[in-house]
Amino acid sequence: MSQNSEDTATQPRAVSVALQKGGVGKTTLAINIAERLHARGHRVLLVDLDQQGNATEGVGLRDAYDAETHLGDVFGDDATATLDDIIQETEWFDVIPANRDFDALEDRIRTTTFAETWVRKHVVEAVLGDLYDYVVIDSPPNLGALSDASLIASQNVIVPLQMSEPSISGLERMVEDQIAPLRQQLDINILALVPNRLEGDNEERRIITDIETSPFAENLPAFGRSDHFDNPNSPGPGIRKRIAFRRAWREGKPVAAYDSECDQLERLDELAAIVERGGIDA
Repeated sequence: MSQNSEDTATQPRAVSVALQKGGVGKTTLAINIAERLHARGHRVLLVDLDQQGNATEGVGLRDAYDAETHLGDVFGDDATATLDDIIQETEWFDVIPANRDFDALEDRIRTTTFAETWVRKHVVEAVLGDLYDYVVIDSPPNLGALSDASLIASQNVIVPLQMSEPSISGLERMVEDQIAPLRQQLDINILALVPNRLEGDNEERRIITDIETSPFAENLPAFGRSDHFDNPNSPGPGIRKRIAFRRAWREGKPVAAYDSECDQLERLDELAAIVERGGIDA
């Protein structure tokens, strides 16, 4: 496992990047938040719980997606592997890869008593603080046992949002159908809502303005607010759509490793700082 000897003054923390809708740039944020935390001197583990394995491929571990040994083999009393058997190293952080057999893992979690707490106990709590300062989980883009396990494991979530009604509906479904029931048993903290993959149009302005007048306003980072629309020194609010993100994923690396001059790195770094603080104003 990779180590970073620099001392950290912040509290070790796990965070899921999640929304119950695909195509919002969830995996891009998970990879790049993990890299920015590493760049800030932390030891980081990225956990890919998305059955599609996009985060695994996006950090150059495509072969691991087809590996015979995977997280499902660490699960349960009949485990045939340990975390050491499946954790992969990259230049930036360590990774628990997804696997094409994760549908079977989700079925086991769904049908086993208390199994949704297993990721927290046997993955997050097993490594957080001792081996890693931060655990970043790329959560599946749907309601289900693995996405519940992700939120239970981290108890903190960053939500990427495209400025579209389906994306907002995905947020509302996740809060009402997933986060609210889980909050009856434990704390689930929304660290930030992140307007993501923005290009600049009136619909984006309308939706951001609506968020600013909603109960979610306190979860909107400063760089995601509508005052950036009229700021001549700003490219606009949110994480902007950049070709560098797609090219970096294709080359199997975070965007900072592909283009160290990308104008979105400062905002990604602020998201890493939000994870460190445990919230926007924490």
